[in-house]
Amino acid sequence: MSFSLAQILLFVAGYLFVLFTVAYLADREIIPRRVTHHPAVYVLSLGVFAGAMASNGVIDVAYRYGYNFLLYYAGAGLVFVLATMLLLPLLRLSRVYQLASVADMLTFRFRSPRVGTAVTVAMCLALLPMLALQIQAVGDSVHILAGHTQSMEEEGFHHQGVALLTCLVIIVFAILFGTRHRSSQERNTGLVTAMAFESLVKLGALMLLMLIAVYGVFDGPDKLQEWLQSHPPARTQMTQTMTIDKVHTMLMVFFAGAVCMPHVFHMLFAENTDSKDLRSAAWGMPMYMMLLSLPVLPLAWAGMHLGHNLPMEYSGLAIAASLSSPTVSGIAFVATLSASSATIIVATLALANMCLNHLVLPSRQLSLSQNENIYRNLKWLRRGLIAVLILAGYLFYLGLNGRQSLVELGFVAFAGTLQFLPGLVATPHWPSANRHGLLAGLWGGLIFWFFTIMLPTTRGYVPEIGQLFTALVGDSDSIWTIATMLALAINVALFIVVSLLTRTSAEERVAAEICSMDDLARPIRQRLPLQDAAEFAEKLAPALGKNTAQAEVQTALQQLQFTSDEKRPYALRRLRRRVEANLSGLLGPAVAHNIIERCIPFQAGGTEDINLIERSLDAPHIQFTGLAADLDALRRRYRETLDTLPVGICSLGADGELLMWNRCMEDITGVAAADILGSLLSAQSGPWQDLLDDFRSSNSDAVLKTEIIGPEDAPSWVSLHKTVTVEGDIIILVEDISAYERMEEELLHNERLASIGRLAAGVAHEIGNPITGIACLAQNLEYAEEKDEVSTTAKDILKQTERVTRIVESLVNFSHVGSSAEQLELMPCNLADCVDEAIHLLNLDREARQIRFSNHCDREVLVLADSQRLLQVFINLLGNARDACDEEGHVQVQSYTKGERVLIDVDDNGCGIPAGLRSQVFEPFVTTKEPGAGTGLGLAMVYSIMEDLGGSVQLTSPLHSGPRPGSRFTLELAATQYEQTFAVTP
Repeated sequence: MSFSLAQILLFVAGYLFVLFTVAYLADREIIPRRVTHHPAVYVLSLGVFAGAMASNGVIDVAYRYGYNFLLYYAGAGLVFVLATMLLLPLLRLSRVYQLASVADMLTFRFRSPRVGTAVTVAMCLALLPMLALQIQAVGDSVHILAGHTQSMEEEGFHHQGVALLTCLVIIVFAILFGTRHRSSQERNTGLVTAMAFESLVKLGALMLLMLIAVYGVFDGPDKLQEWLQSHPPARTQMTQTMTIDKVHTMLMVFFAGAVCMPHVFHMLFAENTDSKDLRSAAWGMPMYMMLLSLPVLPLAWAGMHLGHNLPMEYSGLAIAASLSSPTVSGIAFVATLSASSATIIVATLALANMCLNHLVLPSRQLSLSQNENIYRNLKWLRRGLIAVLILAGYLFYLGLNGRQSLVELGFVAFAGTLQFLPGLVATPHWPSANRHGLLAGLWGGLIFWFFTIMLPTTRGYVPEIGQLFTALVGDSDSIWTIATMLALAINVALFIVVSLLTRTSAEERVAAEICSMDDLARPIRQRLPLQDAAEFAEKLAPALGKNTAQAEVQTALQQLQFTSDEKRPYALRRLRRRVEANLSGLLGPAVAHNIIERCIPFQAGGTEDINLIERSLDAPHIQFTGLAADLDALRRRYRETLDTLPVGICSLGADGELLMWNRCMEDITGVAAADILGSLLSAQSGPWQDLLDDFRSSNSDAVLKTEIIGPEDAPSWVSLHKTVTVEGDIIILVEDISAYERMEEELLHNERLASIGRLAAGVAHEIGNPITGIACLAQNLEYAEEKDEVSTTAKDILKQTERVTRIVESLVNFSHVGSSAEQLELMPCNLADCVDEAIHLLNLDREARQIRFSNHCDREVLVLADSQRLLQVFINLLGNARDACDEEGHVQVQSYTKGERVLIDVDDNGCGIPAGLRSQVFEPFVTTKEPGAGTGLGLAMVYSIMEDLGGSVQLTSPLHSGPRPGSRFTLELAATQYEQTFAVTP
């Protein structure tokens, strides 16, 4: 039974039309998203790994090596079993940095365009046998379906024209559904769904062939079992053993192929939208491969039973010929066509992206006019490369002329792909690797592979090195095994030795940290020469064109949920990274990095970007285990401690960028952390910006009290402290002391009222004498007869009245509340008069110890102060000095001028101040008096008032040796003249 070429072409066109329809319906979302984006669809799309090697070639492997054919499926399954160690780190990098191919990954890791170029050229060379394998499987199948059932070598004719037409149809499909998006990182839903559909078709077709082989050829499982027991070649095949080195080699090459081959890498990472899908693939893909392996042995046994003269790879078609069934022929051909077309489509799509990003774009200057559409240009370049690659595979297939079996071509391709495994494994796991070692190892291994495996197998040409190697090995069956492992050994040895002997660049070290498992990135907080996001498009326009630059910046802003007027340095750094990642998916990491470094370079210097590191560690998809989880829990605890401290904490970079702003800082300032973190302090407005900026630039490490006016003109008081870290960052502690200040004012006022109470007796006595005198004068006035006598008496009455008035005014002024929140009016005050009035008030207290006061202040000296507050200072200082003295006590006040300042010394000959209390005397509630004799607020009030007046107070104690050591309080105020008035707000 045979088919005409027209029938075969119609069948091929019909199958591919169904494939087109599935892809079209998925792209238009006619097939629901819950289906196209289901993890099962992603897992099935990975079945693209099982090309013609799985549908046809493995049958020949089973015929030759028996159960050892399972190594093909075990190698691929092992990749997904080890997904956590190998695949998840690569997926994380590919998704964050838009890496769509092995060349992208290695270029990003080793920061060199030469790496991308070398990997792309090497990958194209290694994949030519794989593409030829798929095309040969289709061509040979067409050849058999057309009725040529004799030995393939004897016929010497293959329907290469049909294979060419099939390639052309596949080119159209790959172009239509593989290049619909402008970036290689955007998921091709139609392509993924079509590949999943092909995987199901392939599995279903092979399962049907297995049932046909068991029941159609052997008449059931029992007959099959009898045949296996009675047929010696079958028993020999089932017990076929393989040397351990060959087992290791096959397992290794199939393992490498399942991750390094470009079509598998593309489906694994470029078409992945959710890391959970890869976790599903960790068990789903091995299960699929297990199901795919079930028909292999029955088909091989059926081929042995029929004794057909076709290659064992086409046992399915041989079964159909023996049964004369067009249906079985169609099923067998569909299995081959689905497997081959899927591999060709995705492999050439992935290779086209690699060639575009690492061969075409780096070799031409990417400089566009303002209105030129870069996306359209890239799309057509990608389409052209797809066509070129498929036709190159076809030409390679023509050059082979059917001299090699599918298994031989597969082993050549898998051995070549193995050379990329060391670089991929080193990417997340070996920080010391560098580009020199990678290139040396890759080219060393590939050159050995090319001369010992590639040329002898595909061209029948054995160069001198190959002849020498063959002579040394001797056993022809072991040549492929030993050559493959030696090529890998050369690769690994050169990679390690050269990496250790050569210098690793700074960029490579940064990339190694990014690729390491312990952290997503180690971002550096560097400054950009841009002020806002709108400038990004202007800087990128010369390289990308105005329209493209605006489109890329707008896309990145939308992804980050930023606005176009974003100005925060932290946000601008994130925007730069996102734009570079998006351009990496569009142009490749090498070109994208070059454009970003040229158009938007960082300024020199920088420290770690703590904000970005914190956000990365807090991302929901980041999960730690073991010691890393413990360290992360400790980090979170310390972060929570800093956030919940009752003291405001803000951290500033050396450039003024705000790095930390805890919850207490939010409460004190009324500014949310989300609104201010990552921005420059100079870009903020309001009183807090001025306060923090002044304090940051000042030489003082502490400000004990400063007043700040809030947004509703509500005053508050804060104390500030700062320290500088090793990296140059400034940490500022802000403590809200408003409640403390108000309480202190209230306590000081109460202290003032208590002082008035203590003076009450003296006041009564002082007022009583002039009142008695006034009464007597008033009585005598009744008997005065002469005018001069009346006038004299009236003057005496007025004199006594003035004395009473002065006493009352002094008491009233002293009892005035005088809140520091009120505006002070600093005026010239006569220092000596102020001291006299203080002494006078203290002498009113008849119950207090009576000592001698001496005022030696210059009567001409004027100080800039508030008279009532200055009076309060002297009342407290002189009162404390009196309390420290005995009956022979003597308190002296003297002043002297020092430049534009006036120094006033208040000396006593009292008991002095103990050494342990000298540093605390100006703190509230610190006193040397007996309990109940003093509140300890007097000197605290003196300190507060002198700060408000712009002066200072210092203590010196003791002054002398002996039983009366004494103490000295030195006041410092600004000297002034009359007609000077200053209104200040402390």
